[in-house]
Amino acid sequence: MEFPRLTRDITIQRDDAGVPHINAKSRDDALYGLGYMHATDRLTQILFARAVASGQAAQAIAPRDELLETDRFFRRVGLHRNQPHEMEYWPEDIQHEVHHYCTGVNDGMKAIGHTLPMWATGFEATPWDPVSVLYIGNLLSFGGLAVSQLENERIVIELIQAGGDEDALRELFPGRLEHVDFDLVRQVHNVRRMSDEALEVLMDLPRLAGSNAWVVGPAKSKSGAPILCSDPHLETNRLPAIWYEAVLKWDDNFAMGATLPGCPLFAVGRTKKISWGVTYMKGDTTDFFIEDVRKSEEGNWQYRRDEDWFDYHVREEAIGCKGKPATMMRVFENPQGVLEVDPEQFGDGYYFSLAWTGTQARSGMAIASWLQMLRAESTAEGLDVAKHCPQPTLCWVVSDVYGNIGLQGNGRFPRRRHDVSGLGPVAAWDARNHWQGSIGIDQLPRIYNPECGYIATANEDINQPDHPKLVSQTLPDYRKRRIVERLNEMEQITVTDMQQLQYDLLSIQAREILPILLPFAPDELKERLKGWDFRYDPASTEAVAFQRFYRNTLLEIFGHERGMGPRRTLYLVTRAGFSSMIIAACDAILKKDLSLWWQSRDKGEMIHTAGKKVLLEKETTWGQFNSFHFTDRFFGGGHVGRLLGFDSPQYAMPGCHATVFQGHVLQTATRESTFAPSYHLVTDMAKEEAWTNLPGGPSESRFSWYYKSDVPRWLEGGYKRIAPQKATPTESSPPKELPEKPLP
Repeated sequence: MEFPRLTRDITIQRDDAGVPHINAKSRDDALYGLGYMHATDRLTQILFARAVASGQAAQAIAPRDELLETDRFFRRVGLHRNQPHEMEYWPEDIQHEVHHYCTGVNDGMKAIGHTLPMWATGFEATPWDPVSVLYIGNLLSFGGLAVSQLENERIVIELIQAGGDEDALRELFPGRLEHVDFDLVRQVHNVRRMSDEALEVLMDLPRLAGSNAWVVGPAKSKSGAPILCSDPHLETNRLPAIWYEAVLKWDDNFAMGATLPGCPLFAVGRTKKISWGVTYMKGDTTDFFIEDVRKSEEGNWQYRRDEDWFDYHVREEAIGCKGKPATMMRVFENPQGVLEVDPEQFGDGYYFSLAWTGTQARSGMAIASWLQMLRAESTAEGLDVAKHCPQPTLCWVVSDVYGNIGLQGNGRFPRRRHDVSGLGPVAAWDARNHWQGSIGIDQLPRIYNPECGYIATANEDINQPDHPKLVSQTLPDYRKRRIVERLNEMEQITVTDMQQLQYDLLSIQAREILPILLPFAPDELKERLKGWDFRYDPASTEAVAFQRFYRNTLLEIFGHERGMGPRRTLYLVTRAGFSSMIIAACDAILKKDLSLWWQSRDKGEMIHTAGKKVLLEKETTWGQFNSFHFTDRFFGGGHVGRLLGFDSPQYAMPGCHATVFQGHVLQTATRESTFAPSYHLVTDMAKEEAWTNLPGGPSESRFSWYYKSDVPRWLEGGYKRIAPQKATPTESSPPKELPEKPLP
């Protein structure tokens, strides 16, 4: 097809799946071509994302309450403030490459003009520039990832303020709340919580809330070269897909995999020499502090440090809204964070403030790290690149053509007082509670060529003994353990084996929890579940029965008024809300013989009551119970969306939160949402190719052939081959001896 307004000597061709293959003479021109195609296929997506990240969505897109709330949220955090300066920290070659990428976006934007959603909302585009790239990067780091940590910290605060039993809550989060003064937390004005509608806006962002990545070394693979697998998990039922697949070729090198529209980065991919995948570490880079606030005699709002009082720095933000005059919002800041609310609302007293390491200088160097990964010549070099990436907190899995495999954690973590976990708030007037710089990058997790011959990560607790604590949440490790279990069982591993593992539906959680529940189940329920294979297959009725049995048990044990409360528990453990932190914590309690959560009640009787309630519900299959619809991000939902074909028929979602294929469906305020693999990549380093699928396609246009061209593959577990275009694919065998490279 023709691509008008191209100003570089490059060729762009689509393969049968619509994936663009960009062939250029230099990496600069290849990145220009990537920018051009991002604008060609995803213009609305990148422009609307920039409006959200800069806190101008209600002004630029539509005067909707949830967009206005999101704008206030991002402007209060200050996501927009440092971006113009961050590009100055980039090395000259990175500035050069980002410039070429942005030029490509702008040329593509000129060729496209206005998209249908832009026309429908009256959206006016402005040129793409390096600051725009930084906005999109920060939107991923904070809006898509740090917010999940933030919301879990809010849950802890709400549980404390609701009057739950102090000792029982400490048991639920062992070793993480000992530093928290419950009485003080209960005196603080209520923490600001985003509405479900505003959270839905954030749900559209790339949130690696659960991901898998693993690599097997030469000794375990049939080809004698590493095989790397990666599948980041996020919302998958909103089209266009979050990721944009592309193949770039220049000089004697190439890059291919999943790119983030608006940024010149490959989140998951490979080059001629290395491959990489990432999972979200769920590292704790946010904290709530408690501030003692008063209004001085001069009318200034002040905060206390020991016995002294200091004036807040007050920042005023003009919040625009299309068709309405702008309103002013005051933001109160000090070196420890930003107040959650304007104290004028409640007067003198205790308030929560929020701190995030991403507002510190040089956070934008993350963009440089992603671009530098394209230059890495080996696993060791790739791990060094990843180590210096300041945000978001990730576990990188890397392999190379020489047979090396490795894992590297990254992120800028605050150095807290030794007995403070970060999960609960602390008093800001005590200087001992302040952050004391950052944890050194040499303290971050690193693995290189382990004896077992493989590496796997799946959002498990990555904390290491005798090292600073990087993760404060209680995290489930079921997916990680299932991956390791299968890798231990296999030898002579092939690409096909790894593709099948990415679609594995066995739940270790169910395998471990069911024996605890089954002895107390009613006889009819015992008969239903005793022969279950623990697989969340769409045809399984046992999976539904277990899920209901498990849900009801949590409601009986944790949902009493002195616990988490019935309504809050129902929200946290069902499709309506769901918190993996709470689920992991509850599972740990269920495995105990004695617990404060049932000290005055009989555990077996509560489980039996939960089982009887299951028998009152109609039997159904997992595919009917855990179903979803694809819908359009811009026009989906409602009568018009259905009438014009923007909403799909109902599909069965295999798997659950605890299976390798994490097929989790949840219901928010106005629509269903999903967490599932948003991209599958498997690559054998013996061949210059990768096997992939994703829930979507290249184009954001509902009327394009490539709008959802990969959906059938994704649903059925089929993969397509992508490779740099050339006459004959070249196969290479890794040398029998590893090259002499210094150990990282």
